[in-house]
Amino acid sequence: MAVTTHKASTKAPAQPVELTLKGHEELVLEATFILGARLLVTGSADKSLRVWDLDTGKQVGEPLLGHDAGVWTVSASHDGRWIASGGVNGSILVWEVATNKRELKRVSVPYKGHENVVQGVVFAPDNKTFASASEDKTVCVWKRETGKIVLGPLKVGNRTYSVSYSPDGTKLAAGTHKRIIIRNSASGQELLKIEQRAWRVAFTPDGLRLVSGNLRDIRISDATTGDIIKQFDAHTKRSFSSLAIAPSGTKFATTSYDKTMRFFDLATFEPIGEPLEHPDQVQCVAFSEDSQLIATGCADNHARTWSVPLSESEKEPQQSTEKILEQKTIPDPRPRPKRAPIPTSRFFDDFDPSGRNNRAGTTRNGKGYRIKNMVDRIFSRSSAFQHQTPRPRGVPLVDVSATRGKYVSFADFSTSM
Repeated sequence: MAVTTHKASTKAPAQPVELTLKGHEELVLEATFILGARLLVTGSADKSLRVWDLDTGKQVGEPLLGHDAGVWTVSASHDGRWIASGGVNGSILVWEVATNKRELKRVSVPYKGHENVVQGVVFAPDNKTFASASEDKTVCVWKRETGKIVLGPLKVGNRTYSVSYSPDGTKLAAGTHKRIIIRNSASGQELLKIEQRAWRVAFTPDGLRLVSGNLRDIRISDATTGDIIKQFDAHTKRSFSSLAIAPSGTKFATTSYDKTMRFFDLATFEPIGEPLEHPDQVQCVAFSEDSQLIATGCADNHARTWSVPLSESEKEPQQSTEKILEQKTIPDPRPRPKRAPIPTSRFFDDFDPSGRNNRAGTTRNGKGYRIKNMVDRIFSRSSAFQHQTPRPRGVPLVDVSATRGKYVSFADFSTSM
């Protein structure tokens, strides 16, 4: 398959930085948003995690300490209650998010099993387990509550850089130095092997595709067959470093040691806007749960947040809606034609219920006389039926409406009257 090289787009200007989060003493290696709160957690080579208020840009509380080496990876649970962090020395720590979402408390349970750098951690959709990938060539699935390994260590034969659960939690993908391996997350059975190196790999929100990054190129693969759907160079000057897929499923972002972050439309695979420039190498990237904000960690020791631009496919329905709202109704200058009056029945206009004027005011050919005669005949027949045997032939039933505006035809009764 031919590799496409994307040049910088000129369709939209680069997004401005919203916040620059300063506090770490060494490069920021990972970032994750706490779901259900306007908080960001970052991990750094300075051995600490820090929590940031995204409304003020200020650090919340003191640095979170506990790792004996640099914090390489950080992940938040889907319910926003837990944070898992992995260190350069193979250590894993879990932190509980306080009810007020303002504090993190280290869980005292030990998670021992890896012997080298923990490159990636990710929570399962059930929030009770999480998986880790290590350069010790293994993948482990841990019980968060007990610290026990419930699956693994799964030997993959190469350094393992990242892990990702399918949205339904039934599959676990691992990106290694030589291939992508997808397993059943409960049994560990190997389901698919894709022969391509992947420093980072992630399932799309619909679970149908995998997005992976290796050196400068990005690959989108079928998550069932492993077939490559699209392959292109995202960064041309320096190596790719990380990627993240928007929870909305409309776009993904990549970072590179070329000091940029780039957005791509997940429907067309075209770049969105201009690359976002950083002062140093960009180590990591993460989307907020509403896909409106993105965070990056940089080798200049700072984290940054940015507004996420719309893709072209997202702009089309929005522009159509705006055009409809902008249209003004222009009144027709021509006068509207007058409607003809609705004819009304005048059957009872010359009929006096008291009977005082009926004889003088009606004729045998007048409508009033006819309706009076018909009513008299109906009621006289009704009274007669009480004392007489019914006639052999059927007598028609008549529903007489005296409401104005309704037409009543008496043609059917001309022979009886």
